Amino acid sequence: MAFYCSQEHWDAVKLEHVEVACDDGHDGLTQCQMNQGIRQDIVFASIMSNASPREFSWEPERVKPSWKSLEGQDWYTEYAGEIKESFGVTDDVTSPFVRGASVGLSMPMSILWALEHTNTDDRWTRKETLIIHVLGAYDVEITHASIFEEILHRLCIVYLKSLRACATGKRKRIHHLFVQTYHDYAKGSDFTQPDLAVSFNSGSSQESWESWQETISFLVKNEIPSVFTAYNREEAEAEAKLLRDAGANLIHELGPLKNVWGSISCKKEPNRVTGFYFINGWLAGGFR
Repeated sequence: MAFYCSQEHWDAVKLEHVEVACDDGHDGLTQCQMNQGIRQDIVFASIMSNASPREFSWEPERVKPSWKSLEGQDWYTEYAGEIKESFGVTDDVTSPFVRGASVGLSMPMSILWALEHTNTDDRWTRKETLIIHVLGAYDVEITHASIFEEILHRLCIVYLKSLRACATGKRKRIHHLFVQTYHDYAKGSDFTQPDLAVSFNSGSSQESWESWQETISFLVKNEIPSVFTAYNREEAEAEAKLLRDAGANLIHELGPLKNVWGSISCKKEPNRVTGFYFINGWLAGGFR
């Protein structure tokens, strides 16, 4: 359903609204289809809140027998079947579950995507320990800490150490939290070179730039494999410029471009007539 003040105004925007793929959308959906998806997600969230007061989050329990490249895959090819089996739902109601699950899972999946593209071979998939540094971790990363087990579930050998403890069999996921800037943390004796440093939706081009500049310069100078995500194109392109200005040679597959493993649960841009944004929706840039 669409509302408009006159036929003249509707005729002016109809083509873009219902026929043309939305620039900041996903999967070739139009503005109209994106809006319909938002409505479905609101209804879905309301229904699921009756079962749990927490925002819907799904953590797959299965463990993959071996690593499988994420190239050519997407949220539906990877998770729709598992969600149908886990929740006992049919094809016609799977999409809201997939979109809801993508919010939390966008973090471990973006990490795996970055690891796949900051490494020149697959030896990283056979390491006994992976060290992931999450820069600027806040509410989402901490309340969804257990979602990072998806990394372990896709890498059957790895022991994961990231910047509380959980065990699956003999493997563990260990979190250490440090309340200081990354470049200051790196000066201490606790610092260990990570396999990947990641910052989710950092907003580094919009706030605390001086502090981020020191951190980014440290990452580049010390050749630490890193990736930054953003909510939308504008933020991604601005952050990509900051990374390049610091001397980073950006990897093409890691931005600036839409993140194939960004959340597909979209939100309306609050200060614009049109437009959408997504949790980790864009990759601002990655380098090694």
